[in-house]
Formats: sequence, structure tokens, C-alpha cells
Amino acid sequence: MERVGEQTKECRSTTSTPRSVDTREQLPDVYRATWKLEDHVAELESILQGVTADQVENRLVQYVENSIEPTGWRAIWRPSSDLSESVLNFQKPSDIYVDVINVSREKLLAEVKILKPVENDLAADDLKLIEENKNTQIMVPLMELYPLVEQENDVLDIATTTEVVDQIRFFYKNVWRAWDLEEEKCCYDYYLINSRLKLYRDIDSGIIPASVASELRSLVKQANFMQQEIKKIEAKSEWEGLDGEVDELDVARLIQLHKDLEQLKVRFEMLQDPVFREVLIHQQQVERCEIVSLDGGASTAKVKLVANSLTVTALACHMAKLPSIIKSLPQVPEDAACQTFPTLQLALDMAVQGDVVVVLPGNHSLIHLGLISVGGTLIGLGKGVNIKGGEEAGDILMDTSGNFTMKNITLQPSRGQVGIVHHDGILTLHDVTIEGGTGGFVGLGKTELQVNQVTVRGSSAIGMDFREGAKASVSSCIVVDCTIGIQMEQEAKVSLSATNIKENKECGVVVVWPVAADTSRLNNIPKQALLEYLLEECVGNDVRNNKIDVYVVGPLEKQVQEASSIPTTDSSDQASHTSSDSMDSGCEFIENVKTD
Repeated sequence: MERVGEQTKECRSTTSTPRSVDTREQLPDVYRATWKLEDHVAELESILQGVTADQVENRLVQYVENSIEPTGWRAIWRPSSDLSESVLNFQKPSDIYVDVINVSREKLLAEVKILKPVENDLAADDLKLIEENKNTQIMVPLMELYPLVEQENDVLDIATTTEVVDQIRFFYKNVWRAWDLEEEKCCYDYYLINSRLKLYRDIDSGIIPASVASELRSLVKQANFMQQEIKKIEAKSEWEGLDGEVDELDVARLIQLHKDLEQLKVRFEMLQDPVFREVLIHQQQVERCEIVSLDGGASTAKVKLVANSLTVTALACHMAKLPSIIKSLPQVPEDAACQTFPTLQLALDMAVQGDVVVVLPGNHSLIHLGLISVGGTLIGLGKGVNIKGGEEAGDILMDTSGNFTMKNITLQPSRGQVGIVHHDGILTLHDVTIEGGTGGFVGLGKTELQVNQVTVRGSSAIGMDFREGAKASVSSCIVVDCTIGIQMEQEAKVSLSATNIKENKECGVVVVWPVAADTSRLNNIPKQALLEYLLEECVGNDVRNNKIDVYVVGPLEKQVQEASSIPTTDSSDQASHTSSDSMDSGCEFIENVKTD
């Protein structure tokens, strides 16, 4: 714990900066809890022990009752809830010194006595309101209290009390979702807590843009408000039901609230998923480019040529290759118009669906593909065509669909970016290198991917990712120095030939099984036999020197690995890996695969 000010007291060692206190400004003379994130996970797992959402509050009340000082401590109350505002209707939120009279043993509430405002420069009406309510005792949410360092009773364990209150606050801000109460099988176990805190980590580290993080928080607040309204209506209906009459308007309102809550959940899940979040950004970019095209701003030239800072000799050398490139593209007539541009982004802004953008060597920056993202061709002319992503591009550097082709280009997504995500249609990659970023490329839905002579190197997560419904032909490729080389869902159809998958930090090839299967039985099968079964075609591949070469996981284990960014397995003995959530799903094919 640390005091904001002169004095520092420590009750939990950590190197992390405190994040869990909601600071409009520094609170005077209060303790702050400083936690390592893994401590939050371990303690919450111990408290909740896998209970369903409707039992969470009871478990947290028990945790509070067993650990907190029940009475006699002083705190700052920071009003924020509807309950608080209904008692003291301030012109703006104001911090107030209070004495804690009693911590409830039934709800996460505390009875407090109002003392005085923390600051005296409040609006006159607010100061008058606080003065009028001085020594009034009211019930306030426990998580709105911040214990003071200086207490009249030195025997009080304020350090532990602060930790308890902070844990409750952290849980409801970062783990709890109001719509969980709508799900019968939502259990607060290690898997759920860890996966929820992945979002917290991504927001805290800046991986998720600030604007998106703000909307995610807003959705959670809206959902909490709706859940409170649902509880009020249900309590009212239950009381009225004793007389045999139920207000039809209340019933209609309940139905609408449940529908609205489900919509908030869907929106939240889309925004927290980097792929679906970028779909929204991609759609906005396409709409903007369509407006430019309708306004006559787009160029009518079929071929866009990007050249920037080349010598005359180099330019002439590269231009001599252009006719043969054009002849190799059946969609481009020989007499097609060609227009030059000084920057790649300007060429893309002027392009329309089906255009060909030819890029000469050099370093080029990219924010979005514009209209060719829904169908078009991007070709490098000569060696050293580098396209780099910046933060403006979001989580995905190239968001594509339709028939999209890229050749002879080195793609360098920035930290936290996936290089390419293809949604539907045909993606053709030839002689492409993807370096760095979170991932190389992802094939979603009913996509077809033709991947030839592609190198993916240094991705912090997955090099090549094939989701359910994707059909991919991967040949003569290299996937090296990623966390996971290739990951595919079992329903994806992937052919792999003459491909090297090596020196990846955790796994070479990961297959995500669609149900909680006994993956230990799968992982006991020799590598080559397992690959031949899992892939549509497997010829002449070299999968070696990865921490684990080939591994099969169930869906829950995949969630935990994504949340923690480390596998749950021990690399010392690949045959011993087991899924902690596995169960026998009747995988009859195992009997037909060689095991020696």
C-alpha cells in the first residue's frame, strides 16, 4: 500500500503502477492498493471458486465479512452510483469525508456518517447540501470508499481493509459483466477470470485504442444501469404478484431491457475482438472512399503506380519491367490507363475496386487500403518494396475481402497489429514477407487462401491463422520466430506442402478442436501421423525446433493461452501434454492413426 503524499506503507510487494483506483485527481491521505495482476487472478479465483453469476455477490460478501474492519474507520466517499446521487444530488461529483459506522453482512454496502467535503471550493449549493446533511447516516456502495491513512484508532488494519475494498472495485470494473446474469452456465472460474483480464491488460498497455476502450467502459456502465432497472421492475412485479396483478407495461419493459442487454453484449464482444473491431473501422474507411469516388475524386486509371525518391536510372530500370507485369494480369487490358502517385496512401485513396496498384522499391506507409480492400491487386515492382503500418491503421494493417492479391512485397505491421485479415472471397499471397506485429495473416469464414512463397517472421502471437470455414493451400512458405507458427481450427481445410515451420517460441502447429476433447490422446500420436490426419494434404514439410512442434487444444485451453500469452504445457515431454478441461468426445479416428 502507498499513501498519496508524504508517508509510504507497504503490505504487498509489486513493481506495478496502481491502476485500480478511479482518479479524477489525487486523493488526499488515502491508502492505495498496488497489485500484481496475477495476484488479482489468484485471489479472485480463491474467492469465487467457479460460482455462477447469481452467486457472485454472496461470495464477495463472505470475503468482505471475513477480512474487512467492520466499523470505526474513516474514509473518503466518492459518490458515483445512482444510490448516492439519489441521496445527495450534487451539481458535480464531490468527494466527502465519512466515518464508516457498519459494513453490511448482506450486501456490498456500508453505513457511513457524513462529515465534511474534501474540498471547500465547491459550488455554493453543494457546500450547503453537505452541511445540511452533516452527521447524517446513509448506506453507500462499499467500492465507493477509499480508507484514509490517518485513523483515530491505530489498532485498525487499514491496509487489509483497503485491499479488500480495492479488490471489490477491481472486480466490478474489469471482470464483472451485467449480462452474465442472463447466462445459466457462466461460471467465474480461472478460465473466465483470466480471459476477462486479457482485455484489461490490452487496454492498460494501449493495444486497444483509447476511443474503443472508452466505448467498452460505456457499454459496461449501460449494462449495469439496465441490470439495476431489471432488478427494480422484477422486485416490483414480485410484490404486485402477491395480489394477482402484474403491470403489463412493466412486463413489456422487462422484455425490452433484456433485448437491449443482449445487444450491448454483442457490441461489447465485437469491440473486444480485434478482428471484428477492425471490421467496423474497415467499413467506415470503405464508405469514405466510396464517397470520394462518387464525388469524382477517384482516378479513372486502372493502374496506379507509386514511385517515391528514386534515381532516374533506378526508375528507368523498374519501369522497363512494368509491361511484363501488366501482361501477367488478365484483368488489365494492354492499353489501360496508368497514373503515377508520390505516396502509396494517395494512390489507394484514388483507387476503386478491381484496380491494380504497382509499388516501386522504398519504404511506404499505410493507413488503409481504400476500395481495393474489397477486391484489387497490390504488386511490388523490384526488390525492397516495404509497406509499414502505423498506429493510425488500428489493430489490422490490411483488412480485405473479395478477390485480393498481393505479390512481391514486405509487410511490416507495427506492434499490436495483424498484417492481413481476409473475411471472404479469395486471398492470393505470392512472394510476400510479413515481419513483426501481433500476427501475420488470418483467414476468416468461407475464405479461400492461396499462399505461396510467403515468409512470416517474428509475430508476437500467431504467424498464420485459419478459422472455421477457411480453405487454404500453403506451399513453399517459412514461418519462423513467432509465438505460434500456424494455428487452425479443426473445421478449416488446410493443405501444407514444402513449408518450413521452425524455431517458434511456443508451438509450430496448433489445431483448435471444436469441443472439449481428450486432446492428450491426440497429442500422443507421432507428429507426422498427426499432421497427415489433421491436414487436407501434407507433403514435404519441415516442422522442427519449435518449443512444441504439433499440438491440439480444446476451446477452453485456447482461451486461457490467449489470456496469459503463454501455453499451459511443459515442453519437456510433448507426449505428456494434457488439456485441463478435456473429456472424451468419442474421437473414433484415433484408432485408425498409426501410433508407432
